Amino acid sequence: MNLKWYVKKFTGLTTTQLHDIYQLRAKTFVKEQDRSYQDPDDVDLDARHIFAYDQGHLVAYARIYEHDGIVSFGRITTDSSYRGTGLGKQLMNHVMAILKVHYRDATIEIDAQTHVQKFYEKFGLTTEGEPYIDLGAEVIKMQAPAKALVLA
Repeated sequence: MNLKWYVKKFTGLTTTQLHDIYQLRAKTFVKEQDRSYQDPDDVDLDARHIFAYDQGHLVAYARIYEHDGIVSFGRITTDSSYRGTGLGKQLMNHVMAILKVHYRDATIEIDAQTHVQKFYEKFGLTTEGEPYIDLGAEVIKMQAPAKALVLA
């Protein structure tokens, strides 16, 4: 892999990057996971978008955002042909580093799909409460102070 990483606000994205991001998210969450929800959404407008290209192909994506005074991240995905290569871990390390620097005094909260709960635990997130169904997927609340997040 010859990855080129980017961190951009919405207004800094090129139209091609935005198109690629929406394509990858739709491929993962709509086609592969058969989930139905509004995407794109208004969160994109204020989020930090973290993504990587390999030889002109978007292969990893995540976004970090604030809502109602809470800092969160989501839409974590890697292209299916890159899964199992460690790219997801690289992506999460980028996300954790940004959270630790830019949101160091915040508590990070996410709604994680339960099948990736153990993956997020490696980065210092802990579960809160019981799993529940959200938009057709079983999820669980996870959180951690940004200072307690770790690179895996």
